[in-house]
Amino acid sequence: MRRREFTWALCSLGMAPCVGESSDPLRGPLFWLARRANARVFILGFADANDESWLTPPIRRAFQGSSELWLEVAPDKADSELINEIGQESGRTFFDELEPPVRERTLAYMAALGIKNESIKTQRPWRAFYTINSAFWSQNKPPYQEVYADQVLRELAQSEGKRIHYEMPTGEAFARFMAGMPDKAQGQYIEWLLDFLDEHKKGLDTVPFSWISGKPTASRRSLERMRTKMPDLYRVIQAQRNAWWARKIDELLRAGGTYFIAVGLLHVLGADGIPTQLRRLGVVSPSGLGENPAVGR
Repeated sequence: MRRREFTWALCSLGMAPCVGESSDPLRGPLFWLARRANARVFILGFADANDESWLTPPIRRAFQGSSELWLEVAPDKADSELINEIGQESGRTFFDELEPPVRERTLAYMAALGIKNESIKTQRPWRAFYTINSAFWSQNKPPYQEVYADQVLRELAQSEGKRIHYEMPTGEAFARFMAGMPDKAQGQYIEWLLDFLDEHKKGLDTVPFSWISGKPTASRRSLERMRTKMPDLYRVIQAQRNAWWARKIDELLRAGGTYFIAVGLLHVLGADGIPTQLRRLGVVSPSGLGENPAVGR
């Protein structure tokens, strides 16, 4: 979870093994192939990176063999005035939606980051999330040049003439989705952010690129924390969105052809991750979903 303004925050979980855990240091990122008859959908979960080592030969070949790329949020610049309108509300403050302990932690972070009360108090919690997150990373810049996997894949798709589709095709669509989250889920969104930042300050995410070798321990830990401590948030941005992706994959398999999906790492993890939902909803047969597929040359 880094500094891009309107991008799904990537988080972590690591308490219990789940789909995709492996002891093989050479296995590469978490990667699946959903298959039905001659139709194929490749699914990649990604997180922060400092190079393109995640783009392994099997993943590159799967991408090259796909006719379409599917991502989460389009990179267009939403109108700032519109985003401010969607992200603010008169008559109550940002702090009204926070539980007292979270409110105290938020005020402490605001003081440390130099965020003035007047600049944030009218924002809805989902919007304040990005204000706090941006301020934190402006003061805690990572010691490497960030490489965004979705941006790399988008540019490759454009150079190869592939069609690109999105779960949320505009910045406005993303903002309206976030604004539509229940108040309690929005408050939990702030709590989840603060837990993540606390872990970073304590040095508990000292292996930030472990997802590239298929062992995203910190991400599993953060996801489990969301599932158990923040169920309203988990239901909206994990269970419900992953079910949407499972249904979309069903549509793609029905249409035939080969497709490539790249989503934030959390969406492929846990009991409600996309791979698990594909099985649960009967989108693929037990033999129709393969992990870490060897893609032919």
